[in-house]
Amino acid sequence: MTHQGVRTLNLPVNLKKLRQKAADIRSALANLSPYTAMTLDEYLKDRDRVAASKYYLVVATEAAIDICNHLAARLAKEAPDSYAECFAILARENIISSTLADRLIRMAKFRNLLIHLYGNVDDRKVHEIICYNLDDLDLYLTELAVLLKIDLP
Repeated sequence: MTHQGVRTLNLPVNLKKLRQKAADIRSALANLSPYTAMTLDEYLKDRDRVAASKYYLVVATEAAIDICNHLAARLAKEAPDSYAECFAILARENIISSTLADRLIRMAKFRNLLIHLYGNVDDRKVHEIICYNLDDLDLYLTELAVLLKIDLP
């Protein structure tokens, strides 16, 4: 059955794991929420604020990737070669929409920059992501909840 281009199924997945990772995403998003109301100048003034926001962004992205890897293994029966490829697999299998997958692929790639090239990350880009792209993670959880016919925190 298809709902807005996303396949709906009832296949065996670890619901406890999915719910915990979804809660991790929601918690990180809640911690990032105050930064969305800040101007760029306000945000950049405090190095601790910038560092904390990068951490929460990594936590949220890591949880989304963990969910993705689990679903790729359980539903698509594939092991992705990269974090970014994982979201492409879910889109190819109609587990998430291709538009959302494209945005999550960019987020996974940005996560790699935050982890591996931390000193080279433009803090203005982090603020931009916090202000304009966090809804992608909400949409991800919504699409997955529809697919699995469950509530995700």
